[in-house]
Amino acid sequence: MTYKEYRDKAQSEFNALPIFWAFSNKQFKEEMEKRGLTEDDTDMIYRFGNGGFYLKSDAQIIRDYMNKPDELPELMKVPDFAISAFEYEMHNHEYGINWQADWDVCCCFCSKEPEYGDDKDYKDYLAEDGHEEWIPFYAQARKNYYKWEAEREE
Repeated sequence: MTYKEYRDKAQSEFNALPIFWAFSNKQFKEEMEKRGLTEDDTDMIYRFGNGGFYLKSDAQIIRDYMNKPDELPELMKVPDFAISAFEYEMHNHEYGINWQADWDVCCCFCSKEPEYGDDKDYKDYLAEDGHEEWIPFYAQARKNYYKWEAEREE
């Protein structure tokens, strides 16, 4: 599996959840009506983040999804996968022009958001999260990224 395939699979699983999204009163009313509810039936739903809602009857589906172990930590043990994952996020976060690039990329993989520091780099962020074993993969991804960037400018 590639990192892109992992991301697509994770997105597909999330999209399949019975969550509805409403960012205005009109959208909320329409979404509730689709479920046979009125705007006053808020005792039958739970909120999911900003703008997300789901029926209380679907709560176990959401709990099961949220408690499912993430396979990413296991996949990151595979060098080719980890390198491609870091490269993907480097491209996704404008690595070459972003002043907090290492922090941005590491935040995608760390179990908790690392504390940003102007004097820190990827080694610090990964070590803080207990992932020293990923440091050589990140270093290789960084080399690949800058090689790609140099070739693109030619």
